[in-house]
Amino acid sequence: MKIYFLLIPFFIFLLSSCAEKGFYQSQQKILKQECEKLNSPQYEACLRELDDQSYDDYRYEREKIMQEEILDKKLLD
Repeated sequence: MKIYFLLIPFFIFLLSSCAEKGFYQSQQKILKQECEKLNSPQYEACLRELDDQSYDDYRYEREKIMQEEILDKKLLD
């Protein structure tokens, strides 16, 4: 019975991670669809501006920025 209590947080973490990745991918898809509404020169510029990095790269960069902000906040306190 105790093992179930240990597995519950694991599954919650796993599901939230999947949801976050799905959200990122859907946002990327929406941005690309918005680019497709533009004419040719604007479309190409829009796609160049679209950050087409993988979710793993995005998450790494996000965590790095968050750690820097936490460190900066601690230094200011």
